[in-house]
Amino acid sequence: MKLAHIIKMKCSGFRAKLILAFLVATLIPLIATATISYRTSYKIAEDKILTSVLMSDEQVSAQVNDRIRQTENAADSVLYQMYSLNRTSDDRVSSLETISAARNAVFLYKSTFDFEHIFVFLQPDRIGAEEGLYFFSIDKLSDFNLTEEQLSLLGSSSLWLLRKEIPLPYMISLGKTSDASILCFRGLNNQGTGILEYAYCIALEADELSQRLRSYGTDEITSYILTPEGQITAHTDPSRNGLYLDKETLEKIKTNTESLFHSGHTYFHHTILNNGWIHVTEIPDSYIHSNTRVLIQTILLALFLFIPLTILIIIVFSRNLAGRLHELSKAMQSFRLEQNPEEMKIIAVPHGKDPDLYDEIDQLGLTFEDMEHTIICNLKSIVDLSLNEERLKYQLLQSQINPHFLYNILGSIQTCQVLGKLDVSNQMITDLTAFYRLTLRKSSELISIRDELEIARLYLNIEKLCHRNQLNWRIEAEDGVENYMICRFTLQPFLENAILHGLSGSIASLFIAIQVNYGDDTVIITIRDNGAGISPETLSQLRYALENKVVNYEKHFGISNVNARISSPLYGSGHVDIESEEGSGTLITIEFQQMEDNNEKDFDC
Repeated sequence: MKLAHIIKMKCSGFRAKLILAFLVATLIPLIATATISYRTSYKIAEDKILTSVLMSDEQVSAQVNDRIRQTENAADSVLYQMYSLNRTSDDRVSSLETISAARNAVFLYKSTFDFEHIFVFLQPDRIGAEEGLYFFSIDKLSDFNLTEEQLSLLGSSSLWLLRKEIPLPYMISLGKTSDASILCFRGLNNQGTGILEYAYCIALEADELSQRLRSYGTDEITSYILTPEGQITAHTDPSRNGLYLDKETLEKIKTNTESLFHSGHTYFHHTILNNGWIHVTEIPDSYIHSNTRVLIQTILLALFLFIPLTILIIIVFSRNLAGRLHELSKAMQSFRLEQNPEEMKIIAVPHGKDPDLYDEIDQLGLTFEDMEHTIICNLKSIVDLSLNEERLKYQLLQSQINPHFLYNILGSIQTCQVLGKLDVSNQMITDLTAFYRLTLRKSSELISIRDELEIARLYLNIEKLCHRNQLNWRIEAEDGVENYMICRFTLQPFLENAILHGLSGSIASLFIAIQVNYGDDTVIITIRDNGAGISPETLSQLRYALENKVVNYEKHFGISNVNARISSPLYGSGHVDIESEEGSGTLITIEFQQMEDNNEKDFDC
């Protein structure tokens, strides 16, 4: 996962994406072009190679056909001699002369056309049947695995077959080089008696045709001649002469109407010879691949040269483009709203460059510089206006608290005077004078917690005069926490509510505990009373007003006013929480940031 994350991070940059885009935009077309070129070139080369092989194959077939035709013509000539021999009289001398002439003619044919041998088979009672060199008794057909019946049906056609280890005369067998021979048989059947009068065959060495088949100049191409039954009569590998081709391949060759077809990894080309045999040439795909190796190497070499060169050009080009964008990005990242416009440094803008030569990136940098100056100046104005607005809002809320508080106190003083409690009303006036002397001494919106607690104590004194022994309190603060600042009149509305709503017929005496403690970089003030508590419905309304900073002039004005003031970032970003249960009292928690008095004349948080 770490490696994958590192790779993603490395590839997330603009330069990496740019290089990747260039690579995709160039390499894919390049590779596609190379692939198409290779396929097209390979197809052209394949067609040319196949054409060349087929031309050679046709020449081989023509040579084999010529040899077959030559053998057939020689067989026709022998037939004439046999016709003359068959017309001889019973005169022994005349018959011997005819036999001698036929022998000389047969020898001439054999020598002239370079046949392996010519065999003539006569009925045993004919003169010369036991000559043993060219003339043999018709009984010797069994040495060739033939019967008279097989030859008696030939008529004027020939019977071509392959035989191994044929019985050659001793003098002829001395020069034999092949153990297999191709035989062309003919015979004449007496229509009256139904007896085979004579037969003859011309023998060719199978190696002779095998040698003709090895004219392609390579051992990868295989060529062979088949009988219709699938026996191999000649093969580029002579050791396979006489074997049978597998049935599956033979079936493909015999059933395929196209002379050239592809099967497996081999091209097959087959031609029907003049004697009914099939000349087959197998061209393996490996032969074509080997002959196109130079083409493949050339294309691969071109790719190996062009791809690194393309990548190098892309890297150099992207370095310049991405580098300028990187500088502009750094300038944007270093942009801070609190910067002084006079202190800004935009390193991505080419100030020393001829403006007429600026491109879109240069224009973007200049636009950003102007935008940055404009934004900072405007934000500075907006911040100043926002500060003034916050101060005005605070002062408005503060001005609303003072009349509200004063109205309540004056009402209490009036009540005491009506009841004849002049000493109480006089003391209340004295405490109210001290109260306002303390609050008006500070002109800023924030005062120290020490002064705020003193204002709370004076207010509680005033209220105690009204309620006599029904009100008591305790104020405690941790050492040093009183030096921090707080919004004026933060505690008084909560104390007023505690007294107004906390005292009831069932509460004989109200006790209020004020505790000031340190928080985490905050000040926490708690106001706890043992009064009548707050009903769930009223508590829900209070919490909603506090959470949404709603100031309702008809309900809970004092508490919501304090919450709205201390929640401002200028005055502590504080908040107020209320917990209460009917009959068990109420707990108020006020928490705000620790604020120090940095300017006694005008505090600005």
